[in-house]
Amino acid sequence: MRWRVPRRFLLVAAVAGVVVLWWTRGKPSVQQMVDAITEPLLESKAAVKESERNRVEGQAAAVVSEQYDAQIGTLREGMSFRQVREILGEPIQIETVRREKGTAEVVRWTYRQAHRVLLFEDGQVTSIAIR
Repeated sequence: MRWRVPRRFLLVAAVAGVVVLWWTRGKPSVQQMVDAITEPLLESKAAVKESERNRVEGQAAAVVSEQYDAQIGTLREGMSFRQVREILGEPIQIETVRREKGTAEVVRWTYRQAHRVLLFEDGQVTSIAIR
């Protein structure tokens, strides 16, 4: 005589097994289950996240560089100390250049990141050098 197991019993046993497994393994979320299944296929999430982070940083650096270049392009002779500070910020070095008596005071501002040296006479830009 053959032993027959009803299909409903098998279905209930399978569902019960999944519930017991879920309960004993710390109740993993659906996201954790999907990650466990897909992680071997995608190698690792860390590699994907690192690649995405590098892409975003590269794009951000290009945008910042383009904006900085555009700001440098707005420099022109006749600008005041305040106007230059608004565009480039504080200079890395400020020097007073000695001149003959009776001539205007000359101040040299150096911006290493912008590769610029600006000369001011009487508080206005008279020269912009690229270094």
